[in-house]
Amino acid sequence: MNPIVVLHLGKGSCQDGLPDVTAQLWIEDSQIPVKYGGSLPIAEQLPELYQQWKALYEALNNPFGYRVSSADSFEFDSEPVTNVSSAEFRRLCTVLKDEIDRWLNSPGFRNIDQQLRTKLTPRESIQLIIETEDPLLQKLPWHLWQFFEHYPKAEMAISAQQYEQVHISQPVTKRRMRILVVLGHSDGINLQPDRSMLEEADAETVFLTEPKRSELNECLWDDKGWDILFFAGHSTSQAIDPTGRSTGQLFLNPTEQLSIDQLRHALKASISHGLKLAIFNSCDGMGLARALSDLNLPQMIVMREPVIDPVSHKFLRNFLRFFSRGEAFYTSVRQAREHLQGLEGEFPGASWLPVIFQNPTEAPITWSTGLAHPALNPMEPEESIEPRPTGRPAISKRRPITLRKLTLASLAVSLPILAVRALGFLQPLELSAYDRLMRSRPVESNALVDSRILVIEIDRDDTDEYGHPVKDDTLAAALETLQQYQPVTIGVDLHRYQVNEPGRESLIEQFNQASDLITVCSFDSQDRKIMGHPPEFSSKQAQQQVGFSDLETDDGFYRGQPVMRRHLLSYDPRLGPTSSVCSTSYSLSLNLALRFLREQNVQPLQPNEDKNWQLGSVVFNRLAKRTGGYQQLDGHSSQVMLNYRSNPRPARRASLKELMEGQLDETVIRDRIVLMGVTDPIGNDYRQTPYGELPGVWVHAHGVSQILSAVLDDRPRSADILAARRRVGGPGHAQRRDA
Repeated sequence: MNPIVVLHLGKGSCQDGLPDVTAQLWIEDSQIPVKYGGSLPIAEQLPELYQQWKALYEALNNPFGYRVSSADSFEFDSEPVTNVSSAEFRRLCTVLKDEIDRWLNSPGFRNIDQQLRTKLTPRESIQLIIETEDPLLQKLPWHLWQFFEHYPKAEMAISAQQYEQVHISQPVTKRRMRILVVLGHSDGINLQPDRSMLEEADAETVFLTEPKRSELNECLWDDKGWDILFFAGHSTSQAIDPTGRSTGQLFLNPTEQLSIDQLRHALKASISHGLKLAIFNSCDGMGLARALSDLNLPQMIVMREPVIDPVSHKFLRNFLRFFSRGEAFYTSVRQAREHLQGLEGEFPGASWLPVIFQNPTEAPITWSTGLAHPALNPMEPEESIEPRPTGRPAISKRRPITLRKLTLASLAVSLPILAVRALGFLQPLELSAYDRLMRSRPVESNALVDSRILVIEIDRDDTDEYGHPVKDDTLAAALETLQQYQPVTIGVDLHRYQVNEPGRESLIEQFNQASDLITVCSFDSQDRKIMGHPPEFSSKQAQQQVGFSDLETDDGFYRGQPVMRRHLLSYDPRLGPTSSVCSTSYSLSLNLALRFLREQNVQPLQPNEDKNWQLGSVVFNRLAKRTGGYQQLDGHSSQVMLNYRSNPRPARRASLKELMEGQLDETVIRDRIVLMGVTDPIGNDYRQTPYGELPGVWVHAHGVSQILSAVLDDRPRSADILAARRRVGGPGHAQRRDA
């Protein structure tokens, strides 16, 4: 048996101190633990530091979208922290860790610490369970304790102070792991990667997608029993029940929200049939764990704070990888949690989120693959193989193949393939092949850099210097500096609906004075006003000084991530959601390109009689319903294939700091298109492309360059230089028409 440490914190809190702390240690299969006593002093700063950490975590990650319902406003403060730098967050993490180490190194607790280190060895997989009913003590990042640095296979868990051993109603026979996967309401979040990873697990897996309450209830009562219950989707522990108490709720579908109490009988039955682990890959998991604690569920994995999609996906992927190959449960959780540190440049605080909630009377779950497939018995003789007779080989008597049989066989093979392709089942494979062809194209000597474009990157150094998001006065000063050098147009790939004082009036005045300033909105975010244009804009400005930033993606075709292959030039806002906050018809890239082409006296610049964009002599034919690998496009929107340049960043670039400190020569700005956007991962604006991940501002730069190069340079358009594209021969590329 791996060592088990149960650290009982007793009564008290950080504000009052913990006078009666005990540690029980089970080692070497002992039935009776050794026990050590101690205490912890008052730690008044810890609650305040954790609340500050929580506020900064939410401020830095809130733009990415948590797994919490958009209807839940009580998850966050009414006045969220803004303009927070990642440097300040990292500093606070260090301060909080130092305070925890100081607290746990106090004289009253030192006896427990030293005794544990004497009895335990670093090579052991150690379960360290912290018993407390105090919500703040449950949420503290105990994994920062120096003890865990010296014991790489140890992991902490939280437990309530009252628990019982589970009574199993019937013995569970050895079988494959059974997993019940509940994919709840997913508005604004992506649950497909969760599903894909669990489909690949070596287990018997049943999926319920946005189920009704009756469906979930029926599955939980299954007599066969489940080993793991997995839930992903929106959740909260701040809902109010009829008695006025806070309660945990799971959002099953757009119309049903189910409290833990409403699942109590079904969950009890499932636990009695062998359920050992519940994983809540959703927000506010600690609240859900507390609500479930009196059911004595053996283990839960929950998230300490609201969680971002990429963080939840990576944790699940690594946990399944380690656990299914035989690693101990606690070790698997620790390794998967620590792997999240690689995301913290983009999603600060990610590795602090996963927490185990443990019933100390129950042993950790192990991965079961059931009975092995029958193997050959080495003691049994193999089938005898008669030797081939020597001499002239026998002549087989076969009937001749007729033309009719050959035709039928050909149809039997080709028709199913054509049918499968027409239904879109081959689309992921065909588009992946398209990506490989794009990457294998010969480098065009004149296509590495488009000298007509300058990109101002707001990188990590800039967010450390100016905060995130950039304040209105900083942005206004940057735009004023750019205007002095007379660019043709400026595209601000920053959503500025929200006020970021100081300097709001100055920023709006910049847009009022210069009609060549373009900002962005998103027509696909009707429930999020922060994605709209500045509310101070007039209706004319909303049409002419705004371009939509939405990018067309193909879901899940590259490592489960949406890929940018298409370029939407414009759309009719009347066809979109009636509540959309974005009323412009033009994309940011088309808006900028049209202004530049107008300066070059290119005419016409409008849709032709076929409703395709004609810019000078070049017509951008929209993609048909079936184009190349695509089989299910709408065939109506003005989207074309995005013809990326060979260089992922195909323009001159500079940082915001360089601009603000006057380090840019006016010649790199004058008569050019200037694009400004966030490239620091904190902005959560990275897109997957055939050439790898790119910040959104650089995808827009590729779009602008594609239009300009097709019209002014006669560059091959929309990737029609590919032989595969020529074979299809359909629309979706730009073609030159005699003027």
